[in-house]
Formats: sequence, C-alpha cells, structure tokens
Amino acid sequence: MEPTTALINLLRSFMIFTAHHPRHRRFSSRLRVDASQTLRCWFVAIAAITCLVIASITPPFQAADEYLHFYRAYQISTGQLIPDRQTGSCSGYSYDFSNELCLGGALPRSLLMTVRQASAEDLRFDATRKQDWASWRRLWSLPLNPDDRHFLKFNTTGLHAPIGYVPQAIGIAIRRSLARLPGFPPPPPIALMYCGRLANGLLWTGFVYFAMQLAPEFTLGWLAIGLLPMALFQASSLSADVLTNGLACLLVALVVRYRSRPWEASIVPWLLSLLTALFAVSKLAYAPMALLLLLVPARSFFPLCTRPHCTLCRWLWLGATGFLAIASVFAWSQVVDQIYVSLHPELDPTAQIAGILADPLGFIAIAIVTLTTNAGHYLRQFIGVFGWLDTPLPTLHVIGYTIALTLAVLCGQTRVNLSDRYVRPWRKRDRCIAALALAGSIGLLCVLAYLWNIVGVDRIGGLQGRYFIPLAPLLLVICSPSRSRLKLRSLTTGTIGLALISGISTITTLVQRYYAIGS
Repeated sequence: MEPTTALINLLRSFMIFTAHHPRHRRFSSRLRVDASQTLRCWFVAIAAITCLVIASITPPFQAADEYLHFYRAYQISTGQLIPDRQTGSCSGYSYDFSNELCLGGALPRSLLMTVRQASAEDLRFDATRKQDWASWRRLWSLPLNPDDRHFLKFNTTGLHAPIGYVPQAIGIAIRRSLARLPGFPPPPPIALMYCGRLANGLLWTGFVYFAMQLAPEFTLGWLAIGLLPMALFQASSLSADVLTNGLACLLVALVVRYRSRPWEASIVPWLLSLLTALFAVSKLAYAPMALLLLLVPARSFFPLCTRPHCTLCRWLWLGATGFLAIASVFAWSQVVDQIYVSLHPELDPTAQIAGILADPLGFIAIAIVTLTTNAGHYLRQFIGVFGWLDTPLPTLHVIGYTIALTLAVLCGQTRVNLSDRYVRPWRKRDRCIAALALAGSIGLLCVLAYLWNIVGVDRIGGLQGRYFIPLAPLLLVICSPSRSRLKLRSLTTGTIGLALISGISTITTLVQRYYAIGS
C-alpha cells in the first residue's frame, strides 16, 4: 500500500472514531445549543429594539382603542380593579354625555385632555392626516393633576379582567412612584402612556424568550411568532392582548417541554395550573387551549409521586387545574354581570345566545361563511395592519412573512444532541387534541364576537386577524413534522437577515403613515 493511501485511510479511521467519541458528541451538542442560543439572543435584540422604536414613533393613542386601554390601565395602577358606573357627567373620545349610563371611573381630567389634544386633527382612518410635532410637544407640559378628576367612559375595556393590564399598570405605577424621589419631576400623562407601552414590549419579549428556552426544538417557530409584525405592534401599544399572546406562548412551550420529560420541581405543575387559569380569564375565547394539558403524560409525575400513583396524580392535577380555571372565569363573569353596560340599544347578548342554542347548525354555517369569505382579510390583519386598522403592511411583506412563518412551522423540531435524539414524536392523538383546542377556540371566538352583533345578522362582524395570534403556537404542534432534516445552524444567518428586513419594513410603514417626510 502506498504511504499516501495509508495516511488517508488512517485519517478516515480517526475521523470515524472521533465522530462517535463522547467528548466530540458533547462538543457538537454545544455547537447546536449555540445556534439555538444565538437565535434567542438575536430575537431579544431585534424584538426589544423594534418595540422601542415602534412605541416611540407611533403617535399617542394610534393603536386600536388605545386610549380606552390607557384609561383602564391607569385605573388599575391606582389599585381599583373593578370600574364604576355613572349616569351622565361622563366623557368619551370626542363627546361628553349628560344622560347616558357610562362604565369607567373618575380619573384625572388631564388624561382626557391628553387624548383629545394628542394631535391637531383626528388621525384615525385617514392616511392623509399626519401627526404634528407642536401638539405632541405641548403634551409634555400638561401636568397630571391627579386630584382634578372627571368620570371617563370606557365601556368595552372596563369589562376586561384586570390581569390583561397588569404590565401596563406596573409601568405607569413605577413612573408615578418615581415622582416621589428627588430629581424626578411629576410625570405628565403622555409619559405614563409611554411607560405602559414599554412595559408591554418588555413583557412580550421576555415571554417569547422564555418559550424559546423551554421548548428550544421549536426555535424557528417561536422566532417567527415572536417577531410577527402585528404582535410587535401590539406589544408596543397599551393593548390588553399582549399578555394573552404571551401566556399562549408560555402555555404551549410548557406543555411541549413536559410531555417528554419529568417535572423539575413540585411547584412547576401548579405554576402551569395558575398560568392556565390566568390565560382563561384574560380572554375566555382561548380557554379551550387548556385541553393541551392532556398531552402531559403520567410519567412526568414520577419524581413527585411513586410510579403506581402517577396516573392518579395526573388526573387529580388536571381536575384541580380545570376547577381553578372555571372558578376564575366564573368569578369574573359574575363581576361583569353586575357592571355590564350595553354598547348599543339593538345589542342583546342574551337573545343572541338563545338564537345560537335554538339553531346551532345555522350559527355554524354563519361562522364558516364569515371565516372563509374574509380569510384573506384576516391573514393580512394577522401579519400586520396597524393603527386603527388603517395602516397595512406592503403586500410583498405580507406574502413574504406568510411564507417564512409557514416554513418555520413546517421545519419541525430541531435536534437537541449529536445522537439525533428528538423529543418524543408527536402522535396522532396529540395532534388531534391540539386541533380540537384550535377548533374550539375559533368556535368560541366566533360565538363571543357574534354576541356583539345586532340580533339576526347573517355575518359575524368584529372579528380581526390579530385575534388569531394566540392560536399560532398551536400550529407548532399540529402542523410541524416530528423531525426536520434542516440544520438549525445552517439557517441562522438567513433567519436573522429576514427578521431584520421585516423589522425595518414595519418601522418604515409606520413612519410613512404618520409623518410627512420631506414635505
């Protein structure tokens, strides 16, 4: 044998040996972990910067119903969790009411002045109107004057459970508390609005990051959902949907994690129970997603109880979690019954429920027609229609992000170590449960939206694409294959590049919509 051939055979044997050596396996595992960690770090950087920029450049109260969220968040920041009712002497966005029954609260009059003076003209629903800097600058000299109060009307957000406003309320409360320290002037209402926005952005970034850590096998999917332009825009506003979106990601991530491994501590399953209850009460439409808890197997309870009793422990935990979630929803529904104020004389939720029960097949037909007819409209809103639904992303951006999101979901689960060990493959039963949770949530979403429609209509009005964002994590379970042939490390650069392009396009769209550049 020639020396050169012998040397080549020796090197080949060495490479085969080292490929199966445990130390080399650990090193390669670190490489894969580094790829996942790299994407997590890039997600935090891109999401945080994008949220900060969007929160700064979006004019005050130019997210849908943001001024109503502002009133509710401020009320909760003072410790008042349940709004009041008052007849007359109350004010809305543009009008004052002398005889109407209002749901809201006695808040500083400066909040109303800030909302009404945010711009020289109403920017909503008209892309030709732009934010003027003079009005914005004047808001910073408007004092809060917390003792000068007036009853402000927020009939819709007043019905929302307080949990959805906790992050915004914390941001507002922190800024108000800083005013007691030397060197910090009393904050104007506009400063409180920005503090609430930043708190929401921080919460969304943190929740998605934790989801990526809990279930790293779906790193690409979490990245695509976390950087969804509409999700980032909501996270940069005072919307109560941000907490709901974040809890949905955490719920799915925790289920994915613990369906294939035991609980790390005895408190973890009860934290998941609490999270499920908070998620259900934050928005009732997504309560069917609690069915995902059925995916957690009995063997996950083995460290917490003896093996023969694991099945019993699992069912006791599921029962306790279901009871906690139902009790939480029931408790808040009782509060809503006491404070409910009709939004329109022709609205009758009780009659709508009776109609649905009398003809369920007819309602299902209405829901199917509504969803199929408006599917393209909902998809565009799901990807990104900002402001008061008057600022759509470019069509190319919508198409591109839809394709990227689809590919991220279909990539499936990435490898977790060199031995090509994947998390436990998804069974048909698992996918069916997730699909049932998805269908149940969409159905309940249609029912709740239908209650806000005039009795007898043949279409469901009020549904918006952003309402489907909390359901997006379910696609990771339903649609993704159990294994992916794509290597996460090879996709890192391209993924980061696409995320940066999407963020820049989102910011550019908002700047062009709200500011007269070059004029």
